[in-house]
Amino acid sequence: MSKISLLFFSENNGVCELQRQIIKEVESIFKVMIDFKEINIQENQELKKENNIKTTPTIIVKCKDKEKERFVGLTQELFLRKAIRKITEECR
Repeated sequence: MSKISLLFFSENNGVCELQRQIIKEVESIFKVMIDFKEINIQENQELKKENNIKTTPTIIVKCKDKEKERFVGLTQELFLRKAIRKITEECR
């Protein structure tokens, strides 16, 4: 299987904290297959600009360093799991 990563762009606010908890649940299911990384946009302006992040939370799922899915705003666990399953199938 190809390398898949989930980038969670966050800052210190309540919505990002809710998203962080959801991502922890998703990570507990998929951590063997996917690299999970949280990026605080206040601390990393370069990655914010490079990934065209306008608001938080934003989640980008990549396969082979190519963006496959982007979620802007609070995203439910169900949608994240469905997207990850689809991308893992595509990236074999």
